[in-house]
Amino acid sequence: MATWIWHPAWTEEDPTGSAGAFVHFRKTMFLSRIPSMPVRIHITADTKYKLYINSEFVSVGPVKGDQHLWFYDELDITSSLKLGKNTFNVRVLRLYHATMHATSFPRLHVPGLFIRTVGSDTDPDVDVQTNESWNTAIDKSTTLPTDMVEDAFLHIYEKVNKDTTEPDWKPAKSLVFPISHGLSAPWKLSPRLIPTPRYESVSSMAIHNIESTQPRADWERALLGVHNTNAEGICLPAGSSHHLELEVENLITALLYFRFKCPEHTGSTMQVTYSECYEDIPEVVPWIRNKSDRRDTTKRLFGPKDEYAIGALAEQKLRSTLNYHSNIPDEDTFAPFHFRTFRFLAIDIKVGEQSDLTMKHINILTTNYPLSMRADFNVSATDDVYREMWTTSVRTLSNCMHDSYEDCPFYEQLQYAMDTRSSALFTYCLSGDDRLARQAIIQLHNSYSPKVGLTASRAPAHQIQLIPHFSLFWICLVTDHFEYFSDVEFVRQFLPVCDGVLESFSRRIDFKLNLIRLSDASQQWDFVDWADSWKPLGIPPAAERTNFSSYTNMLYAYTLKRISNVLVALGRPGIAAEYTTRAHKILVALKAYCFDGHFFTDGLFSEDICDDDYSQHGQVWAVLSGAATVPGTRGFTQTTTAMSFYTLRALSLVGGSLYDERFHTFWGPWKEQLSQNLTTWLEDTVSQRSDCHAWASSPLYEFVAEVAGIRSDSPGWRAMMFQPRVTLFPMLDVKVPFGVPGSSGIAHVHWKRENDVFQLSLSLKMDSGKIADMPVRFVFPDGHEEMMNGAKDIHLTLQVD
Repeated sequence: MATWIWHPAWTEEDPTGSAGAFVHFRKTMFLSRIPSMPVRIHITADTKYKLYINSEFVSVGPVKGDQHLWFYDELDITSSLKLGKNTFNVRVLRLYHATMHATSFPRLHVPGLFIRTVGSDTDPDVDVQTNESWNTAIDKSTTLPTDMVEDAFLHIYEKVNKDTTEPDWKPAKSLVFPISHGLSAPWKLSPRLIPTPRYESVSSMAIHNIESTQPRADWERALLGVHNTNAEGICLPAGSSHHLELEVENLITALLYFRFKCPEHTGSTMQVTYSECYEDIPEVVPWIRNKSDRRDTTKRLFGPKDEYAIGALAEQKLRSTLNYHSNIPDEDTFAPFHFRTFRFLAIDIKVGEQSDLTMKHINILTTNYPLSMRADFNVSATDDVYREMWTTSVRTLSNCMHDSYEDCPFYEQLQYAMDTRSSALFTYCLSGDDRLARQAIIQLHNSYSPKVGLTASRAPAHQIQLIPHFSLFWICLVTDHFEYFSDVEFVRQFLPVCDGVLESFSRRIDFKLNLIRLSDASQQWDFVDWADSWKPLGIPPAAERTNFSSYTNMLYAYTLKRISNVLVALGRPGIAAEYTTRAHKILVALKAYCFDGHFFTDGLFSEDICDDDYSQHGQVWAVLSGAATVPGTRGFTQTTTAMSFYTLRALSLVGGSLYDERFHTFWGPWKEQLSQNLTTWLEDTVSQRSDCHAWASSPLYEFVAEVAGIRSDSPGWRAMMFQPRVTLFPMLDVKVPFGVPGSSGIAHVHWKRENDVFQLSLSLKMDSGKIADMPVRFVFPDGHEEMMNGAKDIHLTLQVD
């Protein structure tokens, strides 16, 4: 019988300043025959595991979970088995529970490893279930430093000092938990909800700033390219030091394998710095940066570091029982446990005084959520920058999708509700895949605190953070899913928490003004945007001064309206009417107390109000909430990248020609980033902290939903709206996924301009090959509408002034 197991002498009272430690587990078995039936297992660990069978990497997991859902992986390991001796090795990363380190990685108060076989037909000779037949050893060579200024969140960077003694193997200890009277183990096990990662080998493209006794050509032969074409690698003389900076084509998230031929003696070390770009010295590390041309190699690379002591031959023999890599007797491989985010690597090698050192190669294996790129966007050659914006947006989003949606893979890897709402919408437009979004909705829901009436701002996470506005964005994430997929049973389960969140805001309504006050609790953060004039906390000064935020009230009214539409569709018109009434009262109060007759203020309006009390945010959200029909324009505090999606929604909602008039100039900051050699989008143009943040991937939505004009016109794509903005490009060819899982297809939009005439076509093809018998509401450029049927290709000739 399978039990949770752990090391019998484990303690989390670590004096070394490490965020956690690694624990080895192993088991050996002999097979006289290969099983005729599949051998399937469930495997999980707290906090993360890597499974190796016969020295070959098999799986990494589990997906980040929480106290309500702890995920396991189901694997078929049959192909990894062989006749004779079989070795099973699991390396577990346990991040200490009683610290605030490694915020991005949730863990429970007890560590453990769990493996069980699945199915009644499992071959009895293959017994890999965790129990006391497994051996375990604590890795004393590796620490996870917590004092790097560039690393405030992850704490997964490694400092490895080779241990010259064989690991101290001991029989594993079975963990005993009460399992009756409603009690169980701490982990509430659930099957994985998302597909396994996609891995792809990539090559290094260039080496910069070499400081070495060895010639550039030798370094390039050894390190450039996907595979090691030079079996001998590069030999580095004893006592020498070497510095080089390695570049890959685009910013990536990847597993790394640094391969060395074991020297005769110890003393050689390597330090690897991971960086997004070349830059000037940061103003505040890591928060405020000085960046321009990302490939300006006259500048410096900054970032977190791994440090590795390269093992000698004798040590390699002692540690061969770990079986984590292919057993090449004279090779030492440094493979950081968690993926690294980088575009550039700064590598510093110091060779021991007694032996030469041969560096064989660096293998790079990208890892991402296996996103299916079903949409595509092409324009004429004269508008090539937009095609580049599209591919950069795809790359950015993909780099922010792993176990969960992530705000930025380089620094945090946390799933924030506001960020995730945008990322999920971009995913729907790009692929129609909702699996990661469903998991995000569930995980943020699980973070709900009845005491405060809010979800956490981010989940799963080891440290709870409360940003009240983000609970409203979570509700919007739920409503978006209903609009796209019309999954009634899935959405219905979240309505009680939606009501609880909305009620927590309602409790803060001032009975005189009928407006929501700012949160009273110091533990809550009323963040709005990273506007430069709102530093350091991203809160409008007028809101703090008057204790009322127009943004809060507008977002609240906007959310009430969105959830009301869902409630009507779910047969709850009474609650929907109550929410609509609440929203109306808020909008009336906004016009009475936060409007100067022309523009909305960030806080309460008064006669002595100053220019700094106005922002684009107030005008954008006035339109989105229904408080205004036209956004005001003036030299207000500008929305940043985080709010780009909502700024564009307001321009679209206004109607008329405003969206088209602003379209090409709106993308100026994105085009500027491309000119600065970014390959992913900035987190924001104010702090420039991270070069990769998915909320900047707005082109994915705009180019398919607004430019091509393909949107759902009824929940679950029971009808389609087609409103192409043909005047934006003289030629366009776009593919857009539509429908719901099991009944989806591709909409193909094409147009070409000749003088003032556009030849426009729309074809709908179902994945199943069936006819797309779907109503299509075509909105012409002049605003009039016609109903058409998607069962036949639509071809139109449009005369546009």
